[in-house]
Amino acid sequence: MKKFLFPLQCCAVLSSPSLFASDLFVTLEKSYNIINLQKAKAQNPTIDGSNVVVGVVDSLFNPEHPSLQGKAIEIGGYKNFDDIYKNDAGSIGSAQKDNATFRHGTHVAGILLGKNLGRTFSIEGDGDPYGVAPNAKFYGAAFKESSNFNYWGLNLFDFFSKDPKLHIVNHSWGYKVFPYEQNISNYEQALKTVESNDPYNGYNNKNEVERIVKLAKERKVLNVFGSGNDGKNSASLFELLPRYDEDIRSFIAVGMLDADGIDIASDGKIIIKEKRVNQLSSGGERTLTLQGIHKYSNGFLGSQAYSLMAPGSKIDSANALFDVHNKLGRQQQEEFIPLTGTSQAAPMVSGAAALVAQKFPFLNGKQIADVLLSTANQNYTLPKVIIKQKPNYDAFSVIYIDQDIPKDEAQIRQDIAELGYSDTPDKDKVTLNKILTNKTLYSLKREDLMGQGILDVQKALNGVATLDANRLNLGDIQSPTGKTEAYYVIDTQGKNGEFTNNIEQKMWDDNLHLATAKNSPAEQMRGLNVGFIKQGQGQLSFSGSNSYKGATLVRGGELRLNSGSALSESSVFVEQNGTLSGSGTIANNLDNKGTVIAGSDDIATLTVGKNYTHHGTAKLVLNFNTQGNSKLVAQHYDIKGGKLLYRPLSGQFYAAGQKVQIDLGSLANSLNRFESVEILSNGSTEFKIADFKLASNHTVINDDTIEEKPVTEPQPSDTAKEESSSEAASTEQLNTEAQPSDNVTEESTSETASTEQPNTEVKPNDTAKEESSSETVSTEQLNNIEKEKEKAEAIPAQEGTLIAEVKVKKEAFHIPNSDVGEAVYTARTSTELSQAYQDFFVKLDNTANRQAVLNSIAEDHLPDMLNDSTIKTTHFAQQNLLFSLTPNYFVQRFNTNGIKKLVGGEDLFLSKLAKNNLAQEKYMFYLTPSYHITQADKFRANSHGLRMGVATNIDNKQQLAMSLNYERGKGTFHSANARSKVFNVALNYVSHFDHFKLLSGINWGGSQNRYEKQIVGERENIAGSYQNRFASAQLGVAKSYKRENVTLLPLTYFNYDFVHQNAFNESGRIFTKSYDSVNYHSTAMGAGLLLNYATTLDNAQIQFNSYAIYQHRLSGRNYRNNAKFSEIANSHFTQTYRLNPSLLTLGLSSQVNFSNGFFAQLALESALTPNQKTRNILATLGYQF
Repeated sequence: MKKFLFPLQCCAVLSSPSLFASDLFVTLEKSYNIINLQKAKAQNPTIDGSNVVVGVVDSLFNPEHPSLQGKAIEIGGYKNFDDIYKNDAGSIGSAQKDNATFRHGTHVAGILLGKNLGRTFSIEGDGDPYGVAPNAKFYGAAFKESSNFNYWGLNLFDFFSKDPKLHIVNHSWGYKVFPYEQNISNYEQALKTVESNDPYNGYNNKNEVERIVKLAKERKVLNVFGSGNDGKNSASLFELLPRYDEDIRSFIAVGMLDADGIDIASDGKIIIKEKRVNQLSSGGERTLTLQGIHKYSNGFLGSQAYSLMAPGSKIDSANALFDVHNKLGRQQQEEFIPLTGTSQAAPMVSGAAALVAQKFPFLNGKQIADVLLSTANQNYTLPKVIIKQKPNYDAFSVIYIDQDIPKDEAQIRQDIAELGYSDTPDKDKVTLNKILTNKTLYSLKREDLMGQGILDVQKALNGVATLDANRLNLGDIQSPTGKTEAYYVIDTQGKNGEFTNNIEQKMWDDNLHLATAKNSPAEQMRGLNVGFIKQGQGQLSFSGSNSYKGATLVRGGELRLNSGSALSESSVFVEQNGTLSGSGTIANNLDNKGTVIAGSDDIATLTVGKNYTHHGTAKLVLNFNTQGNSKLVAQHYDIKGGKLLYRPLSGQFYAAGQKVQIDLGSLANSLNRFESVEILSNGSTEFKIADFKLASNHTVINDDTIEEKPVTEPQPSDTAKEESSSEAASTEQLNTEAQPSDNVTEESTSETASTEQPNTEVKPNDTAKEESSSETVSTEQLNNIEKEKEKAEAIPAQEGTLIAEVKVKKEAFHIPNSDVGEAVYTARTSTELSQAYQDFFVKLDNTANRQAVLNSIAEDHLPDMLNDSTIKTTHFAQQNLLFSLTPNYFVQRFNTNGIKKLVGGEDLFLSKLAKNNLAQEKYMFYLTPSYHITQADKFRANSHGLRMGVATNIDNKQQLAMSLNYERGKGTFHSANARSKVFNVALNYVSHFDHFKLLSGINWGGSQNRYEKQIVGERENIAGSYQNRFASAQLGVAKSYKRENVTLLPLTYFNYDFVHQNAFNESGRIFTKSYDSVNYHSTAMGAGLLLNYATTLDNAQIQFNSYAIYQHRLSGRNYRNNAKFSEIANSHFTQTYRLNPSLLTLGLSSQVNFSNGFFAQLALESALTPNQKTRNILATLGYQF
């Protein structure tokens, strides 16, 4: 198998006695400081590569290295790293093969996305190496020795296309083809050179190149390449391909800096040095031939427009062979190892690209490249001259930067000597004479060596900084405004982002392009300004001073100009589906066919230096509150219809009846050119025009007295349509897709019930959509209105102002099946609201969960708690009723059957009963611990308790039973948690007649209840504590039927319940309720059936019981709570609830009666209602005496 043509782009720098781990960590940290990574992380602490997927094409990956554990989504090609310990064990230890084959891929991946292990070290300034994007994950395409992925069964295009989130691929490898040096003139010639350079793998290599190009062109995946380590002035094949095909815009070439040859000035300037001077302890100096531009790094001739520099020297990262001692039993290697090369510089750029992809998830790979290139740091200084060397050869390039080559050989010798080179004999040292003998002289521009500059992660995370025509294509040339320009297009795809850099433009430069390149837009692109198009849903903000000269188009979503931002050369065109908002400055024109919002979520001024044009489909939205209003200030207004909308600012409390003054500003003179002027609603408030005065004709509009609407949906007023002026309460859902306005000029007013909301991100709740309104004044009214007579309460408007009166919409507080909404409305319209209530109503008007908030205020769990308590009380009464029946049955059965069998000598157990005089025993006592679980539509509850009972046979025809019950429980409601303590006493009497049994019982009880509840969106709880008193009585009949061991006992009874709830007050911050006392009465009929089976063993009797009792409520189905809000006057309300009409109790039990008088029982029961299920477990231990 033929080896690939171009070895991996690195050379080894291993640890030495003078190179400690702490030194390497310091070098890594300095390298990161050069690219401003630490500053970027400080400004963007959550940007760490999370949810970003990248690709890495390289040699083998060891995914089990601590830096990469859990990072590899999939490894393709050579998949199993551990196979090297079987197949290549003898090769491990060769430095060249270790670095190029076994370590390289893992080392590169560690720089890109290695974990921040967070381990601490005793040496100050030491630490574990970590990647630029430590939380990113990757797909690895791995090869061993040959990059022929066809041999490894992998198609790179398919492999990296399977995940739509993958937008970046790192390539720290390449082919030894140098198109610029070889004078290759076109794309096809470059591919043929790749093929012809390798007779074995050439065809496959060409296919590999085409797949990577396809990845860039079709999927816009950013491919980052190391430029190579040949000491040349131009990079290798991949880095030059975009020179030959202008459609390839997703390639970046990366050269190598040496952090040890760079200083960072206090002002942040990067000083790239030509040598390093160390101060010796003896007091002297030692000059090292160490330069900031690494001497092996290839330059950028031919690829200047899309190249960057990044540190790549002595970069400490993951060592794939650190566990070789475990695999092969050899000497342990370090967990991390330093390597040098453009292979190490490239993943710095790929890591930065991953951070950009996380912060701006709507960017494709080409646009990420635009960000990295346009934000590259050009604040650096270069030396006069540098040296490049071909590795392992005495071949040197002496490069003069931005100056001519001296003609004087002595000057050249002096310039090289000043770099630290001398003729002092040293076999390992490059001497001055060796350079002079083997030199080639060059004069290069700084861009030829540095490309677009040094990677700057901090600035890259601020978004694009240059709209570069050199990175645009024919399809980017458009004429939407009538003028042909090149456009940079961003589709935010429903996501948000902010560009804070100052965005400039760069026009086409022929010097950066090859005249014979494929798909060149040079002829059409020359001389064109560059504009910007925002499209797609989502919001993009500009915060800088932007000087690009092309037009700015807003085609979809929202473009926001933040305070202080400016478009100093561009005109803005807002199309029908677009929204422009903010408070910046547009130096030229603003043309609006969509929506323009002056200010964003504040009161601000949007300034237009020249003309503002407002088309018939347009909406101009101006915010206002009680302190003022936003304005759009232009030199000239050209109003062609459309709507002017005044929007009440969220976060402001508008008191009922409050007068708000709106300054019309310069628009007052153009107001009659709008099709309509509207004041929008704000959740629960609408604004009625109380007074209005135009600057041009001093017209005054005094609105009629405001009357409250009923809760039902408002209907249009025919009278209002006939009058020349009236209130109009039409509102419109304001979205980015503008619709033609209704013909308000045909009728002087119209009243509808939809809410207009200008911010596309705000989604009003359903109630607001259905019933909110705004005040609309048509321009026909403005032109023809007559002055109405002044009213006593009217506040005269100043010239050019409008006065609106706040009206609170009752329907905005509607709560289904409850009149609590009326009380909340009363609170909202109160003139004495505390700040806490004002803050609450402000939040309510700005939440998407409005109805949920109102429902949580109205929610009353007291009826559910009462219903649960009555079910448990009824269950307790039923149990005591059954208990009063069963002792008599058991005793009678023992007496009769036992005596009969005793005569016959058949039953040893009954013989013992006889000896123990069981027939004479007349009392029974028991203890029953119980546990209950309740599942209901509105709550979940559980409780536990203890029952104690005693029963007696007064004589053969009368039984008396009494039970005590204590129970503690807790319940969880939608917005409340409750606890209760319940105590019950029951007394039951049974009288036997010839054909039936007469049943009777009375019960008393009480409960102590406390709860905490929360209004949705509020942090502080509302607490309450109250007591209930219970009383009930039962009267019924039963009859038993016996056949051998089976007894059937049907029964029926009448039940009466009384419940008293004391008056009490809740405690809390807002909307605490004060409850009146409640007396509740109800009656019910019950019927049931008890089935008993009994059998005897040697020393015990076993009984099985099952029963079913159905109880139906005859009266008292409705429960009413009368309450009010404690702090709000006249806020009384009644909450009525329908209690469960029926109750079905089912039970199974098993009981053992011992000959010594003790008995034990286990019972499982269910109490069922239409919306509640309670399951009970009862264990009883008793004694008969």
